[in-house]
Amino acid sequence: MTRSQLGLVVTLPWLAAGVVLLAMTRLQGETREAQLGLFGSAAICFSIGCLARTSLGLHDLMQARTVPPAAAPSAPSPGPPPGTRQP
Repeated sequence: MTRSQLGLVVTLPWLAAGVVLLAMTRLQGETREAQLGLFGSAAICFSIGCLARTSLGLHDLMQARTVPPAAAPSAPSPGPPPGTRQP
């Protein structure tokens, strides 16, 4: 999975929570129980988004700890010491 795909997967639950909450506020004549059910669904979507984001953040943190830093480019060798012959 690419980084942009992971970002999309993490963002989708929050978008779903927003859509459900918006639908809940737009519904007219629904019972209180139906509205609370929609609110519960939105809360579940939000918590899934939080879990996904936390998991991704912890994965990134572990990757940063386990991957050694990039090696600095080595300087070119200065050549043979002065006064020595090369064959």
